[in-house]
Amino acid sequence: MIIAVFAGLLFSSCKKETGTGAQPSSTGYVPPVGSADERNVYVACEGAFGNGNSSLYMQNLYTHTAYENVFLSVNGTALGDVFQSITRIDDQLFLCINNSDKVLVIDAITRKLKGEISIPKPRYVQQVSAEKAYVSTLYNNKVYIINPKTRTVKGTIDLPAKNPEGILIQGVRAYVCTWDTACNKVYIVNTVTDKLADSFKIAGYAPQHALADANGFVWVLSGNVEKGKRAALTQLAPGTADVVASFQFGELQDVIKPRFNNAGNELLFIGVDYQGKSGYNGIFKMNVNDGALPATPLIPAQKFQYFWGLGIDPVTDEIYVGDPKGFVQKGTVTVYDHNGVQKRAFAVGVGPGYFYFENGQ
Repeated sequence: MIIAVFAGLLFSSCKKETGTGAQPSSTGYVPPVGSADERNVYVACEGAFGNGNSSLYMQNLYTHTAYENVFLSVNGTALGDVFQSITRIDDQLFLCINNSDKVLVIDAITRKLKGEISIPKPRYVQQVSAEKAYVSTLYNNKVYIINPKTRTVKGTIDLPAKNPEGILIQGVRAYVCTWDTACNKVYIVNTVTDKLADSFKIAGYAPQHALADANGFVWVLSGNVEKGKRAALTQLAPGTADVVASFQFGELQDVIKPRFNNAGNELLFIGVDYQGKSGYNGIFKMNVNDGALPATPLIPAQKFQYFWGLGIDPVTDEIYVGDPKGFVQKGTVTVYDHNGVQKRAFAVGVGPGYFYFENGQ
């Protein structure tokens, strides 16, 4: 059942903390109106696929007060089905609601709904400029171009492969990963002309995410273990995109949600073992100069447990880990220091999968 839920997700209460660390000073549902100097972490809880029970949770990073189902509390309506990601552009937060075919835009201070953009199966929003952003989408070969100020669709970019997923902007280049099992390339879009400009081969198939380290090298995570494409990491040189290094994971070692630490010299990712066979299960960390993949997790998951969300606090380097508990009950977020020592935990909604940190990211 877990595997079925996982496949569906990819293709398509204020709670007190537990464990060590500070406890919330107060509780509440509707968060207070924000200010420029506060720090919060938002948790995108996907919900169970097809149930329309996604939710937005928030925790104040000074008081550790957690707020439940913020969007519903503030706006009086549900988010929709499968809450994929959060992106801030100026004073707005863009919420991709994947299976509901929409991007909701809320005020970053009041959290009130400002508008809705109709886009089929949106995954991630990546800002290009003050008046341009790209939106990746599932099931087709299009990246949508939106104006974040007017909250309107301005056009599309056609790609040779399907399932645009992660997008990395470097200058006038957008590295677009198409999570297509027939694809072993990363596509380069010119952000000035919005046209496909180039493509570069990677070590594996089905590229998911591209992200840059401190020296500008681009790391591409690829793979679709369920469909027989092993996970792989490819390091590309800045500008030329020549392959500098490549790493292939084991046959059953599924890998998702790569993140760099704040220094940009350590790559963290989630290893997922749904069947309890490979043992490659938890949060792993490797230095960009390492010659091999990490064999043991920094933060191990238990057998038949798996993690779904990973975030790095841009100020403290604390590691935030989302446990979806099989998407059949409310999940948990556990916070660790950069060495993997647990500090605190708090309850959230179903399927915590994405983190956005205010002031610093």
